[in-house]
Amino acid sequence: MTIQKLVLIGLGLCIILNMGCGGSDKKADATSEQAAGGAQEESQSVEEAMKDVKEALQGNGEVKEVVDFRKLKELLPEELAGMDRISHSGEKAGMFGMNMSTATAEYRGDDQELEVTFVDFAGMSAALSGLAGWATMEMDRETDSGYERTTMIDGYKAFEKYDKSSKSGEVSLLVENRFIVTVNGRNIEEKTMAKAIDQLGLKQLARLK
Repeated sequence: MTIQKLVLIGLGLCIILNMGCGGSDKKADATSEQAAGGAQEESQSVEEAMKDVKEALQGNGEVKEVVDFRKLKELLPEELAGMDRISHSGEKAGMFGMNMSTATAEYRGDDQELEVTFVDFAGMSAALSGLAGWATMEMDRETDSGYERTTMIDGYKAFEKYDKSSKSGEVSLLVENRFIVTVNGRNIEEKTMAKAIDQLGLKQLARLK
């Protein structure tokens, strides 16, 4: 399931829950004579729920337009960490006036694979919290087979996970509190993951508006 679908499902659930909480008591107390008025009140509660969800997602209330996904795609190079790009895609999705922009590229070299995703949520702070919850916490866990930890990369809060036995890993970064960068690697060395991050041009991403 794509990131867009996950977020849209979450938005829908938020609205449904708000509708349920706001309308249950009214339905229980309604009489046949108040049916018309009750329908109007329920309609208003739906609008209020949608407004509450939208304000929560926008955090400080500032509405920003997401970056054109084509600009995000331009930042995904044809070659990364010695691997050739084998697929390249992007899209914009949203609902209730709240959008997100995504660009993804896959890279392959010999038996190594990388998948890189840029996501712009603009001002939707709650959505960012849902997909980058690690940005508000500290973690440092290590086992014989690998590790999970929060850290800083190029001045940005990041989360790293690596499994030595399968040589698979993930690095996620929160850039300028609006872009989520995710790099997933399969059958890949840690140093190759680090090289890929260095070549992604995070400073260029941070300058996009």
